[in-house]
Amino acid sequence: MKLLILYFIVSVTVVAAKEIGVRTYDGYDVLSVRADSPSQFELLKQLVLNEELDFWTSPKYQDVTDIMVSPEQKDLIIALFSSEEMKWSVKIFDVGRLIRDQKVENSLLGSETNMTWTVYHRYVEIVKWLESISTNPLVTLTVIGKSSEAREIHQVQISSGRKENGELKPAIFIDALFHAREWVSGASATWIINEIISNPTKYESILSKFDFFIVPMVNPDGYEFSHTSQRFWRKTRSKNSGSSCYGCDPNRNFAFHFGGEGTSSNPCSEVYKGENAFSEPETAAVSVAIKKLQSERVVHAYFTLHSYGQLWLLSWGYTRGAYPPDFAELLKWGKSSVEAIKGVHGQSYIAGQAADLLYGVGGASDDWAKNEGIKYVATLEVRDRGAYGFALPPSQIIPTAEEIWGGIQFLETTIN
Repeated sequence: MKLLILYFIVSVTVVAAKEIGVRTYDGYDVLSVRADSPSQFELLKQLVLNEELDFWTSPKYQDVTDIMVSPEQKDLIIALFSSEEMKWSVKIFDVGRLIRDQKVENSLLGSETNMTWTVYHRYVEIVKWLESISTNPLVTLTVIGKSSEAREIHQVQISSGRKENGELKPAIFIDALFHAREWVSGASATWIINEIISNPTKYESILSKFDFFIVPMVNPDGYEFSHTSQRFWRKTRSKNSGSSCYGCDPNRNFAFHFGGEGTSSNPCSEVYKGENAFSEPETAAVSVAIKKLQSERVVHAYFTLHSYGQLWLLSWGYTRGAYPPDFAELLKWGKSSVEAIKGVHGQSYIAGQAADLLYGVGGASDDWAKNEGIKYVATLEVRDRGAYGFALPPSQIIPTAEEIWGGIQFLETTIN
């Protein structure tokens, strides 16, 4: 099989048409392929490291994996899957059409000047809104760092004040938009901010127990680039020495099992880990912000919002079969949380150890946070299951945000 993989990688690299400037994705398809045997799963784990292939979901064992392919790649990868007797289907025909449909809906449903959750807003629009809410007595807006291209990374603190005894409340830290193309994650984070500060009486109970710290755009450079040039850009936009390829995967750049499973040393790979841990100013900013909070108070929980797949992922995620000592308790919490999610709009999420559900990933923010002593840690892979993938229509922003907020609120039951 190794020779077959090598032949495929060489062939697909030769035929891959890298578009210059704005990428349209016309004629691109998303294939779903199922790995039912260990050798088939191993094939997918090898292919995910190939810079020319765009895996929309992590390789899964005895489940389907989504891969976007160009017209030039499609016949080659189908031939490879067929040779390995792997079942496959086309999940999305013509990704370019899907993007155009999303843009039309975005323009019809919302406003470019007023913050709404019926459209996907750009970086500048979101920042203006964040600055506008900074006058709210519940809100403290801070800049925790700057991106490679000097965009500010904002953190919103939501607090109703100290405890009655004068102590600081435990913190819930939420971040989003690690991966630039996962637009609904950032939109969900800003919706949660707005929901809390617009309804302080409704959330008086949870605000009496916790302060929230929310970073809605960890990767602002990549997010802007996904709007202007390549809709499905994933990484940061830092310059890599000795390479013409930009950025690294920020969720492979944390200092816990850095360079482990599911990472690449190739700067052109979608899962490039970076030159070293915290090489990216974006990941460094998040880590410093969390460590600062830990020096002041207990950080009770860390949530990182991603898309897609409808999963509640728990540590350890760096390899299969590795579990923290309190895993049974965390799994019970996770299963109860996804039941709370289901109670909002009927959407089913699955809770479990991240690598058991997907595959091992080194240098991820969730495992790093768990290793730093935060008890309740989860990566939330929000809507959908692949019908739209990363191009989730803006009409689904609010229901997505509502249901994950329902899951997050279950955390209130974990504290006296």
